[in-house]
This record gives sequence, structure tokens and C-alpha cells, in this order.
Amino acid sequence: MKINWNGRWRKTPSIFIATVAIILSAAGCKEEYVSVEPQRGVLEGRFNSGGYPEVIFSKTIVPEQGGLLSDILINWGKVTVNDGEREVVMTGRIDETRLPPFRYYTYDMIGEPGKTYTVTADYGDISVSAVARMPYPTEIDSLRIVPSDVDSLRRLIVHFTSPPDVPACYYLSVKIYDSGEAEAPCMLGCYKTDRPGENVTLPVFRPRKRISGEEYVSDFRMGEIVTVSLNRVEKEVYDFWSAYDNMTVFSASPFIATDESLPCNIRGGYGIWSPQGTTSRTVVVR
Repeated sequence: MKINWNGRWRKTPSIFIATVAIILSAAGCKEEYVSVEPQRGVLEGRFNSGGYPEVIFSKTIVPEQGGLLSDILINWGKVTVNDGEREVVMTGRIDETRLPPFRYYTYDMIGEPGKTYTVTADYGDISVSAVARMPYPTEIDSLRIVPSDVDSLRRLIVHFTSPPDVPACYYLSVKIYDSGEAEAPCMLGCYKTDRPGENVTLPVFRPRKRISGEEYVSDFRMGEIVTVSLNRVEKEVYDFWSAYDNMTVFSASPFIATDESLPCNIRGGYGIWSPQGTTSRTVVVR
């Protein structure tokens, strides 16, 4: 697939979704895999425990019919988050680390495990919403740095113990500082367990870049500062991340990977709302 950022889309599958502010991927909800006419809302949001909610709100596009990247941006939407007791309106701003490069955020609500959060987003005749509970986080027991097959690289290994209240569903994400990239899901980073007290060991593979001519390297470079997050999510949210992971792993392109439908929890549109119980560790790769 070829994309001209200053021009029009080339040949791509017919459903457009920008997954979690990281990359573009052709996908929709399973029960609604249809040609996207008229435009519908795409909401991609996450809300870490102890952190603040952030959302990308955009519109679908039919690439075969041509269209500019700017056609999907919604700069003047109304996005709110509700914790069952109060509602907060989020603020929009340009953010070049995201794709599309605009996000909604607020510092007026902090994620509390056990609460259920509702997000709504409206723009003209487009209206989408989602409801999901934020699970309690699982502590990271340790984050190890081990040798890689390449001398200049190192592999990260995360260890944790599954909680009593299984089943427990997780995905790993990383933030690589000074990379110019937003926090992103790790390759092969999803894990689900039904066994309480299980000692879990997971390799941490770096995300695939949104657009890059570089060969993908799974390990981390010496000197990089990396934050690894263990995100516990509801089963419905996990199903999205697991399908997304499989899609990017087995596709030739991490940008527009497939025209298969992804699970989603968005009513009235496409995407994912991901409140998550999060624990993080930061290391300097040496």
C-alpha cells in the first residue's frame, strides 16, 4: 500500500480505523462490516489506573473513493467521560505523536480501579459511546534485561503473578523515550490466565512502527530509556487487543493490515475504549 500524506489514498481495504492512536488498520465491528457510507465515528481511547483518559475521535473513510488524511480529523467534537458520579468534558489538541495527529484529554478525572467508565463522542450527526470497567492492576514482580542475539541489543523480560480474581486478561505496552513515538502495544504482548497465583514470564517485544522503511527489530537498543506497562483489561477489551496483535504479527504491513473485522466495544461506530489497571516499570537498557 502506498500513501501520499500530502495527497490522496491509494488502493487499500474498505474499512478505516486508526487503532489506539498508533497505526491505521482496516477494521470494523464484526456485526457491522459494511461499506462505510456515510461516514461514521471511530473512537480510540484508553484510561490507565492512576492516570488520565485520552481519546482519538475521527471519522471513517472509503479509501477506494479517494480522500485526504485531513478528511478523518474531528477537531471540534464533544468528548466526555463519566465515572457514574460525574461527567467531564475533554479538551482537544494537536499531538504529532498520534495518528491521526489530534487527541482529546482531561486532567480532571483520575482512573480508579473497580469503577466503570462511559465515554461519549459527538460531532454533527456522528455519535458514538462505550462502557467498560477498569480492573484492578497486577503488580510487576520484576523487569529483567537479558542479552540478545545481537551484541548492541538487549531483550526485556517481565515477570508477574496472576491475581486471585481470575480470569485475568493483559496486554503489554511500551514507551520508548526520545523516539518521537507514543506509547504502543508490544508485539505478541497479550496474555490471558485462568489460574490464580500463576507465575507468568513474558518477553517484551518493541512495537512495530506506524510507517517505516526500517527492518523490524524486536529487541531494544543500548541506552534507550523504556517504560514497560502491564495493562489488565476486561475480556471484551482483551479480545480487541488480541485480534489486533494477531493482525499485525501475521500481516505484511502494520499500517493497513487486513480487511478482516476486529472486535470492538463502541456503540454507533468503530474502535476501542480501554480502561485498564496499569503497573509500569522504567529501565535504562544496558
